[in-house]
Amino acid sequence: MKYCKVCQEPINPNRVKLGYKDTCVNHSGASKYVGFVAGAGKVDYEISIVRDPETANYMQRLMDTRGNG
Repeated sequence: MKYCKVCQEPINPNRVKLGYKDTCVNHSGASKYVGFVAGAGKVDYEISIVRDPETANYMQRLMDTRGNG
């Protein structure tokens, strides 16, 4: 059993299998992946996968305000 180096709580075994062996979810510095789907034409679509939180927030603002400019 692995324990969080910050709070000493047990780390979920599934998290350990993914390679996150030092901290629990509450104390993790990892950010989640975010995906955006954009139409590139009538039937073509692009998926952008972003991990950087600042870029993800910027892209979300663009998606929220499109057509309102």
